[in-house]
Amino acid sequence: MRLTEDRRKMLKVATLYYDHGLTQSEIAKKMGISRPIISKMLQQAKELGMVEIYIKDESSHSVKLALAIEESFNLNEVVVVAGTGTHLKKNVARAAASYLVGQLKPQQKIGLSWGTTMAEFIEEVPYVHHPDTMILPLAGGVASQDVKYDANHLSFLLSEKLSGECAYIYAPALAETKDLKEVLVASKMVSDVLNQGRQVDLAFIGVGQPASLTTWENLGYIEADEFTHLQKQGMVGDAVASFFNQKGEALDNDFTRRMIGVTLDELKQIPNVVLLAAGQQKAESVHAILKSAAIRTLIIDQTIAEKLLTL
Repeated sequence: MRLTEDRRKMLKVATLYYDHGLTQSEIAKKMGISRPIISKMLQQAKELGMVEIYIKDESSHSVKLALAIEESFNLNEVVVVAGTGTHLKKNVARAAASYLVGQLKPQQKIGLSWGTTMAEFIEEVPYVHHPDTMILPLAGGVASQDVKYDANHLSFLLSEKLSGECAYIYAPALAETKDLKEVLVASKMVSDVLNQGRQVDLAFIGVGQPASLTTWENLGYIEADEFTHLQKQGMVGDAVASFFNQKGEALDNDFTRRMIGVTLDELKQIPNVVLLAAGQQKAESVHAILKSAAIRTLIIDQTIAEKLLTL
């Protein structure tokens, strides 16, 4: 069963109240919801048959995993998509879309990174009227043949779905040389959008894993010798405009100095950075980036969640 956002929250409230022994006031403070709503959700959980003497729902395991990860990594919110079968990325994308809709506020700035998971996420977002929303790319553009993964393109698509506005970074995600990057980011057209991206209220990003760096390779951005050098530096993943090691520290080398976008360290200044990941192979990368303290919300599948708690 795929959890809706309301049902997931109801399960979380029930788990915190009945299994963890928190008071309604403590749950209200933890989740940022008023106490009367918490009380109402507990009553609804009983009426729906989710709660008897114990929590009765096939997805309660994923909620318990989420709570354990929240506590282990000091996160504001964790959503674990139940199940271990096929279509993990699609299911994570749907959960992220539901989360986004629940987070929408007036005059909000939302940042987006790029990649296959992000493309799936935007595809799942429903059409919701929020005309005062500004969508900002957090990284430069990618090759035209892969525009569906491009942060500029995804920002446009999301702005269309929200009836909002968007901006573009008129520069590549990876410049040919460090000197060219410095020229591009010094231009007002690029620097203004990058600065806005660093000041968004809410950001959604994906994470790459080191086994193959498939997206970067498919785009023709990384050569075998560069990949080998990154591995020797201890690279375990990438996010937006940074590669990082097992400690969640951004790497500094010729390749990363040519990347154009918001860096891992700059993400730490954004109030709510939401990380999306699917597939157990991403677990090590997710584990590492959580150590950076840049991530506040995590949306993952059950296979990653179970692996995270063993690393």
